[in-house]
Amino acid sequence: MEKFIDIHSHIAWDIDDGMPSMEDAKCSLHDSYRDGIVGICSTPHIIPGQYDASIHNEIVSRQMELKEMSSIPIYFGGEVMMNGEFIDGLGMEIYPTLNGSRYMLVEYNVLHDIHSIDYRDDCLYELKVCGFIPVIAHIERYFHSEMDYSIIENWIDMGCVLQINRTSILGMHGKQIQKNALALLDDGYCDVIATDTHRATGSRISMLSDVYSVLGKRIGFGNADILMYTNPKRILEDKDILNIEVVKKKKRFSFFRR
Repeated sequence: MEKFIDIHSHIAWDIDDGMPSMEDAKCSLHDSYRDGIVGICSTPHIIPGQYDASIHNEIVSRQMELKEMSSIPIYFGGEVMMNGEFIDGLGMEIYPTLNGSRYMLVEYNVLHDIHSIDYRDDCLYELKVCGFIPVIAHIERYFHSEMDYSIIENWIDMGCVLQINRTSILGMHGKQIQKNALALLDDGYCDVIATDTHRATGSRISMLSDVYSVLGKRIGFGNADILMYTNPKRILEDKDILNIEVVKKKKRFSFFRR
């Protein structure tokens, strides 16, 4: 059976809009184990301006409970919203990284098209200045009409890690988001695939085997292994990630992203 590591999951219960109960979390852990997931990083939403020491302690306490009841290794992190108060919080050193590494999972508000977020690069720049490596969550969801590769290229030039959601690849967020995700994969603009788990049933579940099959057929199983096991593992170990190599079907040449 294939092995997967998930670095973006809201599997810890009753602390954000993710898993609603302990029983749901238990079911999700069971399903994760059966699916071949051998490591999960718990990444609750962190909202700058609403995040303080008491909320931090509540989150870590819940993550500890999750870790203690899981047969799968659980790592700690967060998904930090890059909003107008994000930069101020950087100086307070309160945002969690993925397993205490240099890598920080960050997101923009997916309800807003990326072009309307005028501070988007300022946040990433300040993160880099502070010594962190931004892992930009579900990059495919920020482009509501069509992809703007100048933005993607700029993120790459800044040294960001690009994460795509399983659900987007499978078309669970609509045709445009699926089109974005598949185009990014075909062009090699992806470093990690993750679940962004929120529920134990339905679409946003802790499963990666279904998308692994899709990826293997589309860009090769070697690349799928890098995106779903090797790179997540290297991120949690605070190591440099690997690049995938894809063959562009239209232009018929190998593409090296970095």
